[in-house]
Amino acid sequence: MSAPAIQCDNLSRWYGEVQGLAGLTITLDHGVFGLLGPNGSGKSTLMRLLTGQIHASRGSIKIYGETVVPGNHHVLRHIGYAVGEDVHFENERAVDFMKMLAVLGGDSGAAATTRAMKALDYMGMADKASVRLREMSKGMRQRVKVAQALLFEPDLLLLDEPLNGMDPINRRHTIDCVREWGESGRTVLLASHVLHEVESVTNRLIMLHHGRLLAEGRLSDIRQLVDRKPRRATIKGDNLRQLIAELLSDELITGFSQDTDNSFHLDTFELPLLLEKLSVYGRNGTIETLETDDQELELVYSLLLSDNA
Repeated sequence: MSAPAIQCDNLSRWYGEVQGLAGLTITLDHGVFGLLGPNGSGKSTLMRLLTGQIHASRGSIKIYGETVVPGNHHVLRHIGYAVGEDVHFENERAVDFMKMLAVLGGDSGAAATTRAMKALDYMGMADKASVRLREMSKGMRQRVKVAQALLFEPDLLLLDEPLNGMDPINRRHTIDCVREWGESGRTVLLASHVLHEVESVTNRLIMLHHGRLLAEGRLSDIRQLVDRKPRRATIKGDNLRQLIAELLSDELITGFSQDTDNSFHLDTFELPLLLEKLSVYGRNGTIETLETDDQELELVYSLLLSDNA
């Protein structure tokens, strides 16, 4: 499509006297874009405005040249959306949940089943198609959410915190899928409050702060500001002592602490190298979950805010 995927012009939204988004003007064409900001920065408000769930208090949105206004449902056919909230039909099998959405979108019979299985397979969930959603781990449920967003192969894919709760293997698979979708000529907007998550997918960034645009551009331009700051990764699993010893021996961590739930907090100055090492252990099932702190995000915000003061 020749028109930009997203055009927001002076976009604003208030909730009573509370400002959700204020004067946002951005244009996004093709590829993957990271939407970054702490909770309350306006990420979810923007997602809801783009999908027509709420309407602008001021300003306008165009999706591929069509204005998003009440009643214009045709424009929404371009969009696939994975919400941040964990909302499912708990008693349904994954394939039945997906088939129901396919039928609502106009498919029937075998066509709905084929479409459902194709989306689940793309997200590595075909072998879990008959598992009920209530029986799935959080990471599996997250992949089902992304699969339903991909169901009708949208031109514009909106993902709100899609990597939450995923183990290292499925996190990598999801990142690869998102990157592939953007490289196919489509557009992906991935919202997160974790800088490293966004950096693993794209170098193009939109940063929001209290509903306003704080920065837009290449993450590499601010990367040098935070490379030498200490970071923390948290892993959970059984029998991780050998891994911890190897990380200390390889000088990938400077120290660690353990919680009662079998999780370890790892302190490091070499986060990219540490995550590469942990991904190897993730592939053999040693690590159940992996999370990084948002200390780096706080630092970036403090630097940008001081520059804008």
